[in-house]
Amino acid sequence: MKFIADVMLGRLAKRLRLLGYDVLYDPAVYDNELIRLSIEQHRLILTRDTALAARPLASNHLFINSDLVEEQLEQVLSGSPGDSSPLTRCSRCNAPLASLPRQEARDVVPPYVFENHETFLRCAVCGRIYWRGTHVRRMTEWAGEKKK
Repeated sequence: MKFIADVMLGRLAKRLRLLGYDVLYDPAVYDNELIRLSIEQHRLILTRDTALAARPLASNHLFINSDLVEEQLEQVLSGSPGDSSPLTRCSRCNAPLASLPRQEARDVVPPYVFENHETFLRCAVCGRIYWRGTHVRRMTEWAGEKKK
């Protein structure tokens, strides 16, 4: 399932991306553009905006009830079909991640990280580097529990 998040849900968008969901998010996008993109790209609108949720063209939406990102994530995951693939999308720009040869990561990650991890990923668009640290494991375990 693909999503598009409104301006109020940046932290939720980042968490969903880390879990592998395709989430468009740009705080500069106004409601009309958000609706247009959701229709053209078959994306579910995630919103906290009651006025946006009430618009007829925005009928394909999930109104997020909570201000707390953990509760927001739980709400989205409880209604999302299928499994996600954690650490497959950039949390910053949503682009797919690609494998990075370990030796190329040596000078761009902290020494401790390089010594303790074998696999690294890089975003081809923004260049951000990722690895499967404890935060990814905890988030994946938490998400798995919430989807049950």
